[in-house]
Amino acid sequence: MHLGHYRDPAAREEAAGLLTPPLLAHAALLAELAHLAPGVGVDQLAFAAPLATTEPKVAGVLADFLARARSGVSCDSDL
Repeated sequence: MHLGHYRDPAAREEAAGLLTPPLLAHAALLAELAHLAPGVGVDQLAFAAPLATTEPKVAGVLADFLARARSGVSCDSDL
């Protein structure tokens, strides 16, 4: 659910352009993990931060993999 000015897709895209790749990878990974395990506590996902910080490309690929697995789309690695 997007509130306020983030309801506008253009505003979300512009804001995302201001974020660093590790932060974007962390957010994507957290979003997919939250879909995988609804109701999981933030403290249980703490492992995602170091992964996104040290290996943002890997974290992004993992988030993409989880999103595709959730949607039933074939998963091809981009590594």
